Amino acid sequence: MSDELVVGVDVGSQGTCAQAIAADGTNVATSYVPHALSFPEPGWAEQDPGEWLGAVARALDEVRRSVDGRPLRAVAFGSQLDGLVAAGADGSPTGPALIWMDRRATAECDQAAEELEPERLRELTGCNLDPGHVAAKISWLRRHRSHEHDAARWFLLPGSFVAWQAAGELAVDPSNASSSMLFDIRTRGWSEEVCAAFGVEMEKLPPIRPAHQVLGPVAPWLRNAAGLDGSTLVVLGCGDEMAATLGAGVIEPGTVCDVMGTAEPVCAVVSEPAFDPGCVTEVHPHASPDGWLLENPGWLSGGAYRWFRDELGSVEVARATATGADVYELLNDAAATVPAGAGGVLWVPALAGATAPEWNPHARAAWFGLTAAHGRSHLVRALLEGNAFALRDVLDAMSTAGLTPTDLVCVGGGARGDLLLSIRADVTGLPVTRPEDVETTARGAAMLAAVGAGLHPDVHTAVAQMAGPRREPVLPDPDRQAVYAAVHQRYRDLYAALRPLF
Repeated sequence: MSDELVVGVDVGSQGTCAQAIAADGTNVATSYVPHALSFPEPGWAEQDPGEWLGAVARALDEVRRSVDGRPLRAVAFGSQLDGLVAAGADGSPTGPALIWMDRRATAECDQAAEELEPERLRELTGCNLDPGHVAAKISWLRRHRSHEHDAARWFLLPGSFVAWQAAGELAVDPSNASSSMLFDIRTRGWSEEVCAAFGVEMEKLPPIRPAHQVLGPVAPWLRNAAGLDGSTLVVLGCGDEMAATLGAGVIEPGTVCDVMGTAEPVCAVVSEPAFDPGCVTEVHPHASPDGWLLENPGWLSGGAYRWFRDELGSVEVARATATGADVYELLNDAAATVPAGAGGVLWVPALAGATAPEWNPHARAAWFGLTAAHGRSHLVRALLEGNAFALRDVLDAMSTAGLTPTDLVCVGGGARGDLLLSIRADVTGLPVTRPEDVETTARGAAMLAAVGAGLHPDVHTAVAQMAGPRREPVLPDPDRQAVYAAVHQRYRDLYAALRPLF
């Protein structure tokens, strides 16, 4: 077997992870570089696109140094969706990127709804009318930062921006294009009708190419910064949850992929576009050609846990610093001391708006049911359970779209927590497993790199050869399942009661 490797690069909101992987799926080296986030105002979230490029170069350099001289044949990206990078003709950003968790464009959605009925938008694009999507952000930029808007030659998503800079060739894959709310799922091209509703100039949108498309050899700046060989190819790649689902080996209907990262996207493969009546899920192209995902883009799940760690977890942070333990495992241990139901405490997982049990950008997070008998362990347990309740809401919506979930594969950093998987099994009633390597976003991107470089003939073959093994499933406990059925209904009643106050 060839000693050539491919590199998948996960460009997320909290950091960039690069994995050098062999054609048989062996993970040879991994590197992670964190990113900074900026929240200038409530509901806003920005990043410097230049920081992604620096992180990509550093992560690739670290991986290269770790593979003992084995050639890196190709690089591909699995990048955060729903972000807007306005860039000039030379590739320079005209301002900060408005990333996926940015919700500032609510008024622009309301204005677009006067031009195009939300039901028509959903029929055309598979998307809900939502300020998180790129079309609304472009419209906001035009109205509020006209100098950045007018200076832009291209309106890009993070993945297409990074791939362009890495190779010097501009393109966007269907999964990233679809998250813009401007992509026609029937023609698989840009929609003139939707662009007109949001006032988007279609000539400023990049050409759409397959996710396994080779864009060219690595650009000189990145070759020098990362020490790469001039023959290393850059492959376009796809959106992060599509890459994560691909990397988990989920390409057939039935299995649901739960991506437990900063957000918690939930993805299920369908053979053709399908819609749930409550509009909890959207339809997007999968990373595999001609495949489709029934998907909820996720709520702030791991991000909420990080917020708890930073704002309320000083005890565990100090203990982790002193002992070298993982701070999240310490928090999980605290939550495990509390029985199912968190002693009556509920958490509404809406720190950045809600996408379950409905899409509501005005929703806000809350703990409810607190008494003097409760402590921080109850708060942690309730937070973990609230995320699982949102997951159940998504699975219920998928069922109304005609999908019958059979099992759940959890990936991402949160999937390392045994307690989190156990709670999900008990709340959903499904067997829950995780791959041995939970960082499947980079692995899925590496699969696309392998296809683009010719190491595998197609995406299905790459998945069969490169998806890692899974652990034995965690099965639901009947007693806890009964407890959670009642608590989930109480959680839904709480959300309904709070809804008029959002």
